[in-house]
Amino acid sequence: MNWIAHRGYSREAPENTFAAFRRAIEKGASGIELDVHVSKDGELVVMHDDDVSRTTNGKGLVRDMTASELKRLDAGSWFGEPYRGEEVPFLEEVLHFVPPEVLINIEIKNIPIFYEGIEKKVSDAFIRQNCMEQATFRRSIIAVYID
Repeated sequence: MNWIAHRGYSREAPENTFAAFRRAIEKGASGIELDVHVSKDGELVVMHDDDVSRTTNGKGLVRDMTASELKRLDAGSWFGEPYRGEEVPFLEEVLHFVPPEVLINIEIKNIPIFYEGIEKKVSDAFIRQNCMEQATFRRSIIAVYID
């Protein structure tokens, strides 16, 4: 059976983190769904919410923080002590991390905050990491995922 892990394997690890992506791969996910925003300095940040408060020890909007500031946040403690120190990932890091046989479904976060040019940034990241084969926009693939 093919299935896509929503925000990684977020029932067992903090969502949209390397721990969740690693767990999804270990569990045999055929794909990983993740969300991206743009930082103050133009980096593609993997996070569901536009505000970092729910899933990190920080406060504020992703768009108002630099990549360096976001990297210093703890994205794991809220989920459980074993995940303390889990970093906020950036899209290019995830593209490099996920094996080529695993599809990547990216939800581009552009509402309520509009990030001009985010679509091009995402496609450029896939091209730079040489993983265009992992991108999918097919409804038949993205219609089924684990939440």
